[in-house]
Amino acid sequence: MASNPGANVRLDSRYDWVGPPDKISKIRPFQLRRVDNETVTEKKYRLARQEMNEWNSRFWSEHNTLFERRRAGFVAERKNQLSRIEHVSANDMSEFYRSFLNERYRDLSAYNREWYRRNFSLIWPALKVNLIRFGRLLRR
Repeated sequence: MASNPGANVRLDSRYDWVGPPDKISKIRPFQLRRVDNETVTEKKYRLARQEMNEWNSRFWSEHNTLFERRRAGFVAERKNQLSRIEHVSANDMSEFYRSFLNERYRDLSAYNREWYRRNFSLIWPALKVNLIRFGRLLRR
């Protein structure tokens, strides 16, 4: 019976752990460290960061899934129109990319605004957490 060497590994709580990029969203999942004496402020900040990463991953999963589906449809349609070709030209693909991005402009703009809002909202909690951790370091 083959054993999985990583199956029983306990994550070292001194470090954040970052996984490989998701196959669809291309966003790396992460597990943020939890200190033994985590304060309420630290916990809220950690959970907010994790939720933001999950939100980000959900958005890009949906976007990339739609992109792949539309691209496959475009390529199949183009090959049917020009039955003698094996590959769709770079010019045709650039037209598809431009059209797709123009169609998604509002969603991408809304995503960018929300991304900035969420990141800026984490600045003050991050400062408070760093002050807590600095104080903890001084007390050692």
